Amino acid sequence: MDRITPGLIAIVIGAIIAVLLFVPFVAASYRLRGGMTLGRTLGWVALLVSFIATWTYTILPAPAITDDYRCSTPNLDLLADVRDILLIQQSGTSLIANAALQVVVLNIIFFMPLGFLVRFLFRWGVARAAVSGLLVSLAVETTQLTGIWGLYPCSYRLFSVTDLLHNTLGAIIGSLIGLALLRRREARSPSSLGAHPVTAGRRLLGMLCDALVVTLVSLLTGLAVSLARLLVVSPGSPTVTDPAETALGIAVGLAVYLIPLLVTGTTLGEAAVLLRATGGWRPLALARIVRAALGLGGVVALSELVPVVGDALAAVLALALITSVLVDRERRGLAARAAGLRLVDARTAEPIETAG
Repeated sequence: MDRITPGLIAIVIGAIIAVLLFVPFVAASYRLRGGMTLGRTLGWVALLVSFIATWTYTILPAPAITDDYRCSTPNLDLLADVRDILLIQQSGTSLIANAALQVVVLNIIFFMPLGFLVRFLFRWGVARAAVSGLLVSLAVETTQLTGIWGLYPCSYRLFSVTDLLHNTLGAIIGSLIGLALLRRREARSPSSLGAHPVTAGRRLLGMLCDALVVTLVSLLTGLAVSLARLLVVSPGSPTVTDPAETALGIAVGLAVYLIPLLVTGTTLGEAAVLLRATGGWRPLALARIVRAALGLGGVVALSELVPVVGDALAAVLALALITSVLVDRERRGLAARAAGLRLVDARTAEPIETAG
């Protein structure tokens, strides 16, 4: 395996985890910081991918447990890398092509993002960055030393105390780069966690969260039912997804969207970005049904229930919903306006209306 493949694997795994955790991340950001920014979001994604890459590069390439491989001997010599670099230089190799030096430089560079990101995300200084780098590196080296904690009879990767030093140095350098590039921000005042305007970006983020929740719940439900059928009901049967399983997944995903909307008037995505619906034509239950039918519920229903042109109609409705939020001064959008509902900041003191 080359040096790039573990990184690509880390990016793919990180992207999957980021999608799964996106809605909780949005909700936590609005509750802890009053909102979210693109920079901090990308920073968290980078930290996630960096953390996973640390382990993919630690474990991969891994031999099959039945393969014959040479057990590595731990390196406890702090000057071993220096000797290796000098030994290779004696052969007349250029410094840039020195393989031992390349390993040292890569070990330093690999931990620089950790030092940079802990300063950017947590405002940690050099000392904490150094401790973080040392602890993560120690976990990596211990994993290698124990053969992935006993999975292999002995270590197939080299444990080296010099790696601990180089990784820690990388975290320190990353923190210093962060100190030079990032402007320190003042801590948020308590008043900044008060009510905020309902912006188009906030509304669209809530809509994205709703669509993501419905999609993930539908996929995971269908997968769970399919695995249950495969493992319990009919072991050894073909793994082709049954249409009924897909329909059940969609029904469960849609229910997760509809139940909060019909009960409170507010969707899970809107709750994540601290929005809530108020008002509505009487009776409120009918108003909320109208909103569900003209919102994401209608998009899903058109796509799944209407043959031939259903997907096209669903795309048109989705585009209309997005456009209406962008052009509406109050950011109510098509579905909320048709139901007579308004979206307000959930941190206001206005009472929540209930159906009945």
